[in-house]
Amino acid sequence: MASILSIRESSKRDRTTRRKQANILLHICRAISEAGAPAHRLESYMQVISDKFNLEASFFAMPTAVLASIGEDEYSQRSYMIKTNPNDINLTTLHTINAVINELENNEISLDDALKSIKAITSQPASYPNWLFALCFGLVGGGFTTLFAGSWFDVAAASLLGLITGIITIYSAPYKYLSQLLAPLAAMIVGFTAITISHFTENIDHFLVSLAGLIILVPGLGITVAMRELSTGHLVSGSSRMAGAVTNLFLLSFGLALGYLIAQSIYGETTVHKVDAIPAWFNYCALAVTALCFGVLFKARLADTFWIFLSIGIAFAGSSLIGVWMEQPFKSLAAVLLVSMAGNIYSRISSNPASVMHIPGIILLVPGSIGFNSLSAMYTNDTMTGVQAAFNAVLIAVAISVGLLVGNLIVPPKKDL
Repeated sequence: MASILSIRESSKRDRTTRRKQANILLHICRAISEAGAPAHRLESYMQVISDKFNLEASFFAMPTAVLASIGEDEYSQRSYMIKTNPNDINLTTLHTINAVINELENNEISLDDALKSIKAITSQPASYPNWLFALCFGLVGGGFTTLFAGSWFDVAAASLLGLITGIITIYSAPYKYLSQLLAPLAAMIVGFTAITISHFTENIDHFLVSLAGLIILVPGLGITVAMRELSTGHLVSGSSRMAGAVTNLFLLSFGLALGYLIAQSIYGETTVHKVDAIPAWFNYCALAVTALCFGVLFKARLADTFWIFLSIGIAFAGSSLIGVWMEQPFKSLAAVLLVSMAGNIYSRISSNPASVMHIPGIILLVPGSIGFNSLSAMYTNDTMTGVQAAFNAVLIAVAISVGLLVGNLIVPPKKDL
């Protein structure tokens, strides 16, 4: 009788442990999905954790939901659906979740404490104040203007327009219906303001500064991630993410065209004013400031600043040097290959997510501005230019996806996060 009671008690403890492990898996799913992890990384990472728990599990990730089946074997699985809210990339969340899992794997923390830590991570407030986010929008806008060969006046105007975009983005977030209009509303205001500045000062390229001011909202990274998911067989997630990115491009282009139309109906036809480009040395200063701003916008830890600098430096130097011998999309392929290998080496040495280096490096190479130019050309009835630009954008996205895959082949990551 005592033996039977002991077996029942042991079985009850095992079921309790399994429920806790399943609960942890579901919370991790939600946390890293809302922190911006793409489907291929999320599913691979969750599979590794499930194996550590000796659980039979399978995961199906989409941008707005994750389906999970978890159990001791394939005949005793329970299915769950986790509704997620797609948010901006949060490198701090990815890092701290990974740290908790490392402690769990090394038996340095109990299941209960791990679950408390994960819940605390997902509920913690923003690492940086809103005014700093808005300022970084402006600084990134000015920084990208240097990459587009703008003038000093263009840099100043793009910084102002980027600041306006940041303010609209931050303060529209609490309001459901206003936030749904973010892309066209911000683009319309930026377009109108750019034409206004050009009309009264006659020293800026209003199209260039509009693009730079909106660059954070242009979904170049979304297009690249979608192409990566499609190339790794995650067809549902990749297709839906691509559809969302292309829709966002249409909304931005429509809003910008509307802003131009309203401004030109008031001021008349406004010509593009080209002024001498800034000196080459300023590009490096702008690159350093942009790297710091990406650390804030991606909510990275201060301790990761060096690695973000290194990643962006590798992407910029690789693209510049290889561009001497190769044209697009092959220089993007080679540059992202270097970024991919560097991020994987960093992950293997530090046990931190490779995303800390991958995402900032890739962001300089993504084809968002080309896709934006494509739609803008089509709005002005320049169909051939628009189609050619769209084709180039797709080629660059494919090249970046292939570069990441080859980098993983040469230097496999320690973990898929």
